[in-house]
Amino acid sequence: MARPMGSTNKPKEDEETEVKEEVQKVQEPESKIQFFSEIDMNEKGNITSSMPAWYFEAHIDELRETIGRKERALERGYIDQDQIFRVREELKLERKQLKGIEDSKPKLGGRNKDRCWNAYKSLQDQIAETMPTRKENFDGLVSPQAELKRLKTKHIKIDPEIAKACGVNVVKGHITGDEANKCYQIIGRALGENTYTEKLRRDGNTEAYRSMNELTQSILKGLDARGS
Repeated sequence: MARPMGSTNKPKEDEETEVKEEVQKVQEPESKIQFFSEIDMNEKGNITSSMPAWYFEAHIDELRETIGRKERALERGYIDQDQIFRVREELKLERKQLKGIEDSKPKLGGRNKDRCWNAYKSLQDQIAETMPTRKENFDGLVSPQAELKRLKTKHIKIDPEIAKACGVNVVKGHITGDEANKCYQIIGRALGENTYTEKLRRDGNTEAYRSMNELTQSILKGLDARGS
């Protein structure tokens, strides 16, 4: 029997197909988070750089400019005849390199993006909490031993899979301060967020700290007055 004109009811077969497609989307696992790609690895599959190639935006911009400059020079006839072949070959390699870098940047979405965002915020809070404040640095209250321990011992919590994607080895769910900085920078760049860890450093000018500092200064002034 034909459906009435203007009816929005779908055939049973179409509804069943849509349901199957939605179920399939839910069941399909998301691709593994990867920040490093083949372009960052040697023939044995080992990562050869501390940061992925797509992280270095200034280098990418410079490569684009180099390609554009050579293309314009060829179009305008500025290249000597005996150099044209060499320049064209260089352009082929540089375009391939640029495409490889651009294609290697992770396209985060769905649950993977949420996981990276949660890891980023967690690292941000932990790094800020464990960094000496600007006030402590200025007053010389930070011991080299404490700073070395902060940077080199594994005390920062992180999602192990995300740490591995950043090329960092996790021990019992923890990484070092140095490794946390690296992960924060890589994840931040992938999300389009801040990557400068120094921005996380607190001033340390809390009311309690100022009061204690003022009290210390008063005591020192009193001792100076007695001695004069």
